[in-house]
Amino acid sequence: MIIKRLRLHNFGVYAGDNEFLFTNNKPIVLVGGMNGRGKTTFLEAVLLALYGSNSVAYTESKKRSYAQYLKSFVNKNAEDKKCVVELEFEINNGLKENYMVKRAWNSIDKKTEESIFVYKDGVANEFLTQNWPMFVENILPSALSSFFFFDGEKIAEMAVDSSNNQLKNAIRSMLGITVLDVLGNDILRNIKKINKEDINDKSSEMVQKLRDQKDQAVAELEEIDVELEKLSQVLVEDNDKLESLHQLYNAKGGDAVEKKQETMQRRAALKSELLSEENLLREIASNELPLVLVSDLLRNIKLQATDEHNETIMREAVLQLDDILDEFVNEYQGDTKASFDFIEYVKNRQQNMQEDPVYSLSDQALFQANNLVEGLLDSSKVEAKRILAEKKKKQKQIGELDSYLSLDINEKELQEVYKKIKKAEEKLIKDQVKMSSLEQKRTAANSKVMATTSEFNKYVEAYLATAESRDSAERTIKYSNIALSILDRYQVELQKRKTDILAETITSCYKKLANKKNLINKIVMESDTLAIKYLSEEGKEVTQDSLSAGEQQLMVISILWALAICSKKKLPVIIDTPLSRLDSLHRIALINTYFPNAGEQTIILSTDSEIDSTYYGLMKDNVGDEFTLKYDEKTKSTSIERGYLIGA
Repeated sequence: MIIKRLRLHNFGVYAGDNEFLFTNNKPIVLVGGMNGRGKTTFLEAVLLALYGSNSVAYTESKKRSYAQYLKSFVNKNAEDKKCVVELEFEINNGLKENYMVKRAWNSIDKKTEESIFVYKDGVANEFLTQNWPMFVENILPSALSSFFFFDGEKIAEMAVDSSNNQLKNAIRSMLGITVLDVLGNDILRNIKKINKEDINDKSSEMVQKLRDQKDQAVAELEEIDVELEKLSQVLVEDNDKLESLHQLYNAKGGDAVEKKQETMQRRAALKSELLSEENLLREIASNELPLVLVSDLLRNIKLQATDEHNETIMREAVLQLDDILDEFVNEYQGDTKASFDFIEYVKNRQQNMQEDPVYSLSDQALFQANNLVEGLLDSSKVEAKRILAEKKKKQKQIGELDSYLSLDINEKELQEVYKKIKKAEEKLIKDQVKMSSLEQKRTAANSKVMATTSEFNKYVEAYLATAESRDSAERTIKYSNIALSILDRYQVELQKRKTDILAETITSCYKKLANKKNLINKIVMESDTLAIKYLSEEGKEVTQDSLSAGEQQLMVISILWALAICSKKKLPVIIDTPLSRLDSLHRIALINTYFPNAGEQTIILSTDSEIDSTYYGLMKDNVGDEFTLKYDEKTKSTSIERGYLIGA
């Protein structure tokens, strides 16, 4: 399923006609806008178009009628007081089919009523119009819609829910177990009705008594779960407040006070390093470095001395020629006059070219001069420059530390903030102790539920074994209880069959997203309670509290991703502000791994602080359509422009 078009007429903050047209085939669609500009309204519009009164957004809203819910979306500045939402999408099951669903209503009539029109391949379809809820439930059951259409705040709430009730309900929806719950409740109502009207038998009364005990234990457990959920939110608020106080403490110089000794030690170390550099510079300056000033003169001396050295060698060679000539004459029988002439020519030439020596350097002195000119002077010069640069750098660092040490800190204000931090820490500890106590209480309540359930099941089995001869009412109760027992067993077997696959899929999704891939090696799920456990490479359990807030949110996203995969529905994914509480590493994991693979089409509703220029660059290759929600302060309305966050 691919969304092709969304048209909004006077819907919420969207005044007049506004249309999102999706034409690009790349997987990611970006819809950018500041807070209050209509991102969440976009998500609610899609849910409303598809499901109407079955929309998750409506069922999770405050208690009010569906008519009031529709009326709340009519733009206050709309002259015609009419509101329309149109959603066009395409389904490809080997053959492409185009559907458009249109819902319209107004706020003029005292009783707001909704009109719905459905078109298939551009033609009005009366059957689909009359049976749309049944048709859309077949495409995407409303119970599964929260796996594909969700917001970042919901992810954050699910991440801190220690009881995991919301996730368990989501898993139960995907497994189809909620249908069994409805069936079981219907059977229970029928049993209670028969008990009130016809049955006075002690055995049936005992069955009902045990059932009531079991139901009471379940109710107590659910009540504790509600308390745990509320306290979890309080702990989040405690942590947020404590973090804000720490930030205020640091802003007023608390960090500087705590790190003053460390800063002074760092300054002393830098001064010591600076002194070492200065000593090294003095050492170089006491050797060959000053000669850099006369490097040209030294080069000339080296050249002159080399020439003088060559001339000396030539003179010694000429002196050897007479002896060599005598040996040649003694051995040679021919005319040797030319040889004597040649020797004489060489001597005369050597005398004519001979110049008086200037430096008369020894071989050792010439070697030293050559070494200076060819290497030592340059290396000394480079080293001196390096030392001077390092010296300047350390002097700058020392200056920065001196500025840091000279900060003017209001000790009185700092002390007040410190006292508030201590009070906040005390409150956090008290709430944590209360949380621990509640968790222990929940463990006891859960044990009670298991015990009463076991006792009830045993008695029901014994009761059913002796219920053959009862009248029709008793037979109804008997087979109703058989049905309930079958439902219980079927639920467990159904969960056993699918939880292993789901747990493996969650593990795979989490490893694709997590940075600390060695922290959690495997995720397992208990088939009866749907409780999720995280195991390390050593097989030890990793508690939820040991995960950071970002890692907990990544785990929730991994679960939702896995649920969407296991549902085997090829559907678009719409995510409202998904990155608001994640750090940069976790954001990059979502951008590179999750967004391109979340569904056939991933529509991201984002602010500029979430998908900024850096993250936009990382995901650009996978981004197709881009929209900006532009808000007009005068008309108090939002319009749509192509491109991501134009002018932001």
